[in-house]
Amino acid sequence: MNQTTNIDGRALGENELSARELEALRTELDGIDDRLLDTVRARIEVCTRIARLKRRHAIAVMQPRRVGVVHEHAHRFAVEHDLSPDFVHALYDLLIAETCRVEDLIVATDQPPTAGDSVPDAAPERDSVAHASAGSDAD
Repeated sequence: MNQTTNIDGRALGENELSARELEALRTELDGIDDRLLDTVRARIEVCTRIARLKRRHAIAVMQPRRVGVVHEHAHRFAVEHDLSPDFVHALYDLLIAETCRVEDLIVATDQPPTAGDSVPDAAPERDSVAHASAGSDAD
């Protein structure tokens, strides 16, 4: 019988083993969360460059077809990877809403957004996610 022991040679109980396994999984999840947040940060950084390009070349922030393309890509990914399409759609609604906020801020002020910045009154109003899904640029 192969028993796991602690540092003083005492056999570990089932609860101790479960706690260690749970802690290891939580550590793994924390690493995934860090990568996820870094990817979101990188996505928003690309959106700031897109917004500056749009401002420089007087391209409308609103690109009605782009949201559909982004959502369709995400939907296919969800289906192919056994994720809930509704969850992925809601996640992308949040990403798109933040993209709209960032692009509006940059186009209106040409300043990079910081945490807590709100969209200036001069920018077109956003009806949160519903407006973003209806036709903003989801880059």
